[in-house]
This record gives sequence, C-alpha cells and structure tokens, in this order.
Amino acid sequence: MKGEFYMKKGFCILLSGALLLTGTVPAWAKEERLLQEPHVYRGVVGTTNFYKDDVLQSLDTEIYLKDGYVMLPLRTFFTSINPDAQIYWNGADQQAGVLLGESSVFLYVKENKMVVNRREQPVVGQMEVKNGRLFIPLRNWLTILNQCGYQLTDADLQWDSAKQEVTVTVRENQIIYEENLKTPVISGEGQAPVYAVALTDTYSKIQNLGDGYFLGIDDTEGYFKRAFDILDGTGKVKSHFAPGEIFDMVYLGEGLFCVYTEDWEPEYVINENGQKQFDVVYDSIGDFHEGLACVTDEKDGQTVEGYVDAKGTLQIPLQFANGRYFSEERAVVCDLETRKYGVIDKKGNYVVAPKYKSCESFQDGMALVETEQGYGYINLQGEEVIAPQYVWASDFYDGTAYVLEEQNGPVWLIDTKGEKVRKIAEQPGDLYESNAYCLRITQNVVLPSGVEEDVDRYYDKNGEISMEQGKLLFRLSEGLCSVLDEKTQKYGYADETGKMVISPIFNEAGRFQDGYTVVQVQDQWGVVKNPLLQK
Repeated sequence: MKGEFYMKKGFCILLSGALLLTGTVPAWAKEERLLQEPHVYRGVVGTTNFYKDDVLQSLDTEIYLKDGYVMLPLRTFFTSINPDAQIYWNGADQQAGVLLGESSVFLYVKENKMVVNRREQPVVGQMEVKNGRLFIPLRNWLTILNQCGYQLTDADLQWDSAKQEVTVTVRENQIIYEENLKTPVISGEGQAPVYAVALTDTYSKIQNLGDGYFLGIDDTEGYFKRAFDILDGTGKVKSHFAPGEIFDMVYLGEGLFCVYTEDWEPEYVINENGQKQFDVVYDSIGDFHEGLACVTDEKDGQTVEGYVDAKGTLQIPLQFANGRYFSEERAVVCDLETRKYGVIDKKGNYVVAPKYKSCESFQDGMALVETEQGYGYINLQGEEVIAPQYVWASDFYDGTAYVLEEQNGPVWLIDTKGEKVRKIAEQPGDLYESNAYCLRITQNVVLPSGVEEDVDRYYDKNGEISMEQGKLLFRLSEGLCSVLDEKTQKYGYADETGKMVISPIFNEAGRFQDGYTVVQVQDQWGVVKNPLLQK
C-alpha cells in the first residue's frame, strides 16, 4: 500500500493523471462551487430515442433487448460520453478500438472479448453487429466507464419495464474551494523551449517512453494499421515498422521493447534497432530493472512468476505468486504457498523471509512492510529498523516519511530512526497519498446540494499548503509541471514556485521523464529538453 490508504470499505476514489479533482466542506472553506453536475443517459427500447440530459442524441438504429439485456450501440454511447472519443472499426475481423482520453477499449465481437486499458474484463451477455452497428449489452458499460475513470455503481443503472426505458447516471462532479492559504501565482514569461526533436507533422502522436526513447506513431491508415518509429533523443529513427506490420509495442526499459498482438498478448522482444532478441513464451512480461524482468505464466492451474534476463533466459524460476521489479539488488516477491511477502536477491534466494502481509520496493535503502501490527520499515538486510506500528505510512523521501499512528489521528513526519520530526495534519481522511513533494488527504463528504464528493487538502513537510500549491506539487515531474496560460490559452512549464520556466506556446504538454517531454504545437509534435537538468 505504497503512499495510499483507504479508511473504510467500499470507498473508491478514481484519479486521472490529467485532471485532479478537489472539493471542500463548509467548515473551513471560504467558497464552495459545483463545476459539473451528473449526466443522465436515457434510452427507450424499440425506438431510436436516446437522450443525454433529456437532449436527443443522434441514433439511426433502434435500441433493443437480447437475452434480457438492453443493447446499446457503441458509437452513440461513447460519443455522448465524450464527443472527442476516437472510434475505430475493423469490419472484416469484427474488432473495435476506442480511445477515450488516456483510456483505451478494445472489443472483439467474434470472441466476445473486452480489453480495457490493456486488461481483459468479463463480458456480460453477447456483443453483436446489427444493422451495421456494434451493440454491447448495457451492463458492460459499468465496467467500461469505471475502468476509464468515471464513477458508477449498480444503482446508477436503472430499468423501467413498464416504460421499456433504461437510464444510466454518470458522475463527473468537480468541486473547487478557496482557502486562506498562500497560493502560487504563475509569473514570468519563461524561455523558448530547447528541442531535442524538432516539431514535425510526420507523426499523429509521439510518446515519451523513457531512457531517451520515443515512439512516433502514424495512424493515417487507421488504428489497426498504424506505423511506428522508435526514435532516440536526437530524433534519429532507430527502427521503423510499416503500417500494420505490428499491432503495438511497449517499452520494457534498458533498451528493450515488447511487440504485442491484436489480442494484447506479448509476442517477442526487440532492441532499439528492431532486432528480435527473444520470443515471449509467457503470458506477460514486465519492465527490465537491473538486467531482469518479471514474467508471468500459468502452472498447474495457478499463476506463477519468475525472472528472465535480456536474452529471455529464465534466471529465477517461476515459483512466486507475485514479483516486483528489482531495486537496489532486491526484489519483493509473494510466496506461492503462504501468500506472504519477502525479498529475494538476484539469485532468487530469500534475503528477507516471506512473512509480511505486504512489502513495497526498496527506496533509499528502506522498504515499507505490513504486519498484523501495522506498517513499518526494513533495511536491505531485512532488519526492522522501524517496527510495524502505523495504520498508514508513506515511502521515505529525502530522509523523512509521513505516518499515521491511529485512525482519524494526526499525521506525523518521522525520520529514518522513527523519531517524530513534527505534526503535519490533524485532518482525518478516507485516503492518504504522498509523493516526494507533498501529502494529500482525501475525505468523502456530502455537500449541501446532497451530492457526495471527495475533498482534498494538501501538506508539505512544514504543514498545510493551499489546494493550488498542492495540485502543482502533485503534478511536478523533474521539477516542472505543465500550466495553462489564461491569456494565450497555451501550455507552458512552471516550477514549484509558479515561475514560468518554458514559455506557454504548446497545445499539449506532457510530463517530463528522463529529461524530456513531448509537446504539440498545432498539428506538429516535438520533444523538449528539461532546462533544469541542462548543464
């Protein structure tokens, strides 16, 4: 439970990396403002009547019942949810792909299979193509939308048999509050960006893979016939894949890439030059860290994991229920029989016996562990340097960590000896999260309107900070975060104080990773260097 803690069962918070939702309660707020109301979608079986907030939507084929399930057309519902949704259809193979913001949905009609954000999900009922349209049983929309960052429960899906009418409530509530805390003001004009890869319209999209690698994607021939280029930090094409040559690829780290099939199964691993290194004979493969990657397969009816090297050779046998990446010559694993967590070295030998309910990867020589007594910390030798005792605890960052001694109690900042440095927060919460810059405490509250929402308060190592400051700190990557300039309506990059470092000239601006970020200016994409890391 690294950096986050749920205080009550059934409470679920969904966070988008692109948008941080915040709220407040009147007790300490100056102003409370509802930015968006829930949306109600309504369809009448046997008609083309489909409404969003009582506004008729475009629908050229009837809604119908099949095997007791209401069948809704894919395109109509997705575009009603998000007009910018990109929908691709392969009629020959009866396969559909949907891009909804940062989320992806793949539907395989013949196999009745659904993959959301690269994870296969169970399908209720049977998808089918009718009158040239792909229909999906309504029940599956709960799974799809929840996986895509929306908030739905079974109660949000209602069927009126008398009216032959179905309604779906989708919440997109955003609450903002103003508090009496210092708020960073975006200031300065910033400097012109330094491009590692000059702006170009060669690609429909460029992705920052990390380690100075980038993926140029051209989808002009359709989603299922995309072309790919692996680029280095100078923009040089290291390898090229013609349209439809491969379905997709994922960077595994350490100069290796995994090619995936249309069923999102790993096929083989290549290097930056496109040369095959080995076939993936396992159900899945993770990222390489310190020369090893965790692989997953099925054995005797259960999932088992082990580790392969850069040649695909199995170095640590498939013998664990779960395995994390190697960090500081150590990897956290879950014992297959006891389901307890321990730590192994690169030979697969236990350095820390599997005795913990949970264990996080090592960071700064410390790992967060959980026992029946609570959370504590061990060192690389497996010694409990801070005994398990907390109901929640964060990773250590620069020699300190946030801990909670009891439910609804105060949050303390401790040092590596477990000594209290200072009291950080009295505010009770339902969810606790932290990064290297600050702590976020989320509380579930009911607003005067009757709407239940999540309220965020932020703290750094010195105490409470403003919501705007906290949002900025949570979005920082390598010391910078993208900000929208109100005058130009373009994105630039500011530091943690709000000072503009890179001028706001971008239509899109991603996060920095390994010294680079991907940006868009009109129809062109490029790669910008982080000036804070330049000598």
